[in-house]
Amino acid sequence: MSTRFRDKVVIVTGASSGIGLETALAFAREGARVVLAARTEAKLCEVADAHSDLRERFLIVPADVTKDDDVRRLVAATISKHGRVDILVNNAGIGMRATVAATPIDDARSLMEVNLYGPLRCIQAVLPHMQRQRAGHIVNVGSVLSMVVVPRNSAYCASKFALLALTDSLRMELHGTGIDVISVLPAYTDTPFFENMYRYGSAARMSPFKGQHPAKVARAVLHGCARRKRQVVLTISSRIAIWLRRLAPPLLDFIVRQTSQREAKAESKTR
Repeated sequence: MSTRFRDKVVIVTGASSGIGLETALAFAREGARVVLAARTEAKLCEVADAHSDLRERFLIVPADVTKDDDVRRLVAATISKHGRVDILVNNAGIGMRATVAATPIDDARSLMEVNLYGPLRCIQAVLPHMQRQRAGHIVNVGSVLSMVVVPRNSAYCASKFALLALTDSLRMELHGTGIDVISVLPAYTDTPFFENMYRYGSAARMSPFKGQHPAKVARAVLHGCARRKRQVVLTISSRIAIWLRRLAPPLLDFIVRQTSQREAKAESKTR
């Protein structure tokens, strides 16, 4: 077992599957004390039971990031058990695939509650403790869609753009405090995220490819913390897309439109 994060106290939201699960496991294998947070306690217990070698490093705290009381209880339980919070990984999130015209307002609000206000609640809850420690890492897991938009994902893109703005503003506010603020921007990742998203008139997965393994994103989270990175963008294609958005946005629009049209045609053939 590596000791890079020995006895660091890490809260991971959305820890029952996908990127959150792999991030929790990666930190535990690096010697950290990991607080597993997600809405369903049974799923968190399954994670702990499936990794008995790491069980003593886990603290299970069921929490819904859209509820103030749950988030306060999550941080209070962490402080009660470990006395500090060194790293917060805001990973819990939900997606939506719908055109702007077909986006239900109530679902858009619910998405923002998870993807934007959830991280904000968690940040506000841990900040007093990190400020007293004069140290800490706040990691917000966004997406390449935090910087590049695609059709039929407007509400999701908006939530991730907003989270990136929140992250960048927070970083400036905390400059010189010893608290690092890190954006991790994955591309298409093979997780249950797509089966759980809001969908209106389209399949769960638009691409025949499985995407990167969530363990790759977990490694990026740990790398960002270890190197005190500002931002970690996964995949070369994502870096190219971000570069094109800055320097040649019409070209990027054309490429994205063409890709989306091909995916829509492939989807229609499977119906």
